[in-house]
Amino acid sequence: MSTAIFVPVRLSSTRLPSKALRKIQGKTCIQHLVDRVRRARRIDSIVLCTTTNKADDELIDVAKKLGIACFRGDEIDVLERYQQAARTFGVKNIVNVDGDDIFCEPSFIEITSATLDSTKTDCILWKDVPLGSSPVGIRVSALEKVCSIKDVVNTETGWTKFFTETGMFDITHLSPGDPELRDTHIRLTLDYEEDLRLFEQIYNNLQEPFMLKDIVRLLHSKPDLMKMNEKVKEVYMQNFNSKAVKVKLKSNPENNPQK
Repeated sequence: MSTAIFVPVRLSSTRLPSKALRKIQGKTCIQHLVDRVRRARRIDSIVLCTTTNKADDELIDVAKKLGIACFRGDEIDVLERYQQAARTFGVKNIVNVDGDDIFCEPSFIEITSATLDSTKTDCILWKDVPLGSSPVGIRVSALEKVCSIKDVVNTETGWTKFFTETGMFDITHLSPGDPELRDTHIRLTLDYEEDLRLFEQIYNNLQEPFMLKDIVRLLHSKPDLMKMNEKVKEVYMQNFNSKAVKVKLKSNPENNPQK
């Protein structure tokens, strides 16, 4: 396959245990995510990237039921897990959609894939959009290089820093053409009970298939909904920053332009 959506998922989250299997309107959150990203064109396959931890055994059956591929790899080194999954499935380009981001916008996935195909960029990031609505594009050749030069084992949180902070890669930042989608105040990632309650309300108020624009319009028309997870925003950022990987490269000066 040329381009695949990689979905990192594990069940051992402490903030919202087994959140991928929590249900909204009778469907698990991971099923909502897969149904949504399947609407994106230009994608050859979807690979659920989980860990070898026994706690994640259940996700193997989940992937089979959803009809998607599954790969099990390193529990804390997400970049290594991705590298091995890419090698296993012969992937050239990865569109990363976090398992927490069940409202990732299909059109953003399509644009990310097209940009990887039409340019020489190594990594694609989105800006000015609701948290949890956008993917990350990765060229596997760049991922291979990162894995060969990084001197860090735990890359679970903030791994894009290896692309953006080393000065060794071509980074593309995308922003939606529709100004209505440029809203960074909206939080659409699943980490806390408050997020789950908001997601339930979104599904209760909108009829599938709906787009990110429909979610934004709903939350703007009903500001009380957006307030449902307002208080966890700061907690989330504090937690993210405390766990974010510190970029450290191997000592070979040819691999580290920062030295």
